[in-house]
Amino acid sequence: MILQSEHICIVLVETSHPGNIGSTARAMKNMGLHNLVLVNPKKFPHGDARALAGNAIDVIENAKVVETLAEAIGDAKLVYATSARERSIGWPSMHAENAAKEVIEFANEKNKVAILFGREDRGLTNEELQLANKHLIIPADDDYPVLNISQSVQIICYEIFKQSSQKILKSWQDYPSYNQEQLQRLVEHFNSTAIDLGVVDPDNPKQILTRMERMFRRLYPDQMEGNFLRGFLDKVDKLIKRS
Repeated sequence: MILQSEHICIVLVETSHPGNIGSTARAMKNMGLHNLVLVNPKKFPHGDARALAGNAIDVIENAKVVETLAEAIGDAKLVYATSARERSIGWPSMHAENAAKEVIEFANEKNKVAILFGREDRGLTNEELQLANKHLIIPADDDYPVLNISQSVQIICYEIFKQSSQKILKSWQDYPSYNQEQLQRLVEHFNSTAIDLGVVDPDNPKQILTRMERMFRRLYPDQMEGNFLRGFLDKVDKLIKRS
């Protein structure tokens, strides 16, 4: 099966060393991927990026540069964040091999998939990690589990390439999924209504709103489901105002 690679993008967040951008581009092209998005890179364009890209200069030249992560993933239907950090609230996680199968399934249904890689020194922030549907794990030895960005990208892209020839079942969904921008609006609407109802104390929300956001991102609501929930919340909002 031909991989719909145009629907998969690799997102690097605030990369410090331009050489890592070049090495990432090379790793991507080795495995048939070409869409590179750079969020606020420290040095780009840069000669080191071009030098380490090898024959993947086209990936570098066509890379999309944006200022915020929200811009990078706004139209994505599925977002993975790579991280070795533990969180106080667990997030749905997958190993690279299993995630690759899901990435291909979504991409071949013409859904945009974004895979996030963080800064060299500290990875992704908690807020950035929370924007992902799932966290992506690359198993490594406990004594030294830290991988270079381009090494991580190479492994993920390889798993996608390896799985791309396997048969993918047709999606059961009959409506397109909410993209990340639509999902974020749903989460914000739910949070606002929950506070207005008095079921959440805005001054002491504890972790319930984070858990509810995790639930929404785990469910992948489609357009019909998401629009119904937004309409339901609109009705609740009107009833609150009348009372």
